[in-house]
Amino acid sequence: MRTAIGTILPSSNRVVERTTAAILAHLPGVDACYARIRYAPDGSGQPADAYDADSYVEAAALLGHARVAAVGWNGSRGAALGLDHDRALVGLMARAAGCPAVTTALAAATTVGRLGARRIAFVMPGEAADAGAHGAGLAPGGIETVAARGLGCTDNLAAAAVPVAEIIAAARALAAEARPDAILVWSTNLPGFDAMAPLEAELGIPVLDSAALGVAALLAAAGIPAAPLAPLGRLFAAR
Repeated sequence: MRTAIGTILPSSNRVVERTTAAILAHLPGVDACYARIRYAPDGSGQPADAYDADSYVEAAALLGHARVAAVGWNGSRGAALGLDHDRALVGLMARAAGCPAVTTALAAATTVGRLGARRIAFVMPGEAADAGAHGAGLAPGGIETVAARGLGCTDNLAAAAVPVAEIIAAARALAAEARPDAILVWSTNLPGFDAMAPLEAELGIPVLDSAALGVAALLAAAGIPAAPLAPLGRLFAAR
């Protein structure tokens, strides 16, 4: 049977599946399976300050029926909640699915550390002011959030419609004004994957797309070699 990774994503997400498919196109023989948890465009469906654990357990258990090699929550809200929430979620998902589990926020924190980035900047879907809470959650010690650009999205679904050119322009502005060590495109519903490698080549620093971070973490947890993915971005080498 072909190896498969299992992804849990928000119900209002339109980008994670597309990004996963684009990455797995470079890995023949690896399948993707998906499950959704309730997360409406306005954010309703999940508690404001926690996860609805039962919905994740159910989604992970169903992915376990497909015998996926790893299961992951490819959503970014764990950074603002605090990574302890994601660590607890990993345990719940792993037990339900019967395989290793990961989250995008935990993967981002690990990747930023492995890349040696001490000064980070964010491209955010909504308000730039939101970056402070996310940055503090991802990197509570020794890493500074130096700048952010918000793209004015009014809800989660709107993020999926942001033109890639706007993400590129925001990243360029951040690099020029703040000279960060790395830039995070911080929402798994922002279509930042296509901008990642071109921006890295232009700016000379890591540019980390959220949805791609979640896929990279799943592949690592499943023990799938990432060497063929090196041209897609530095995050695939930070394992």
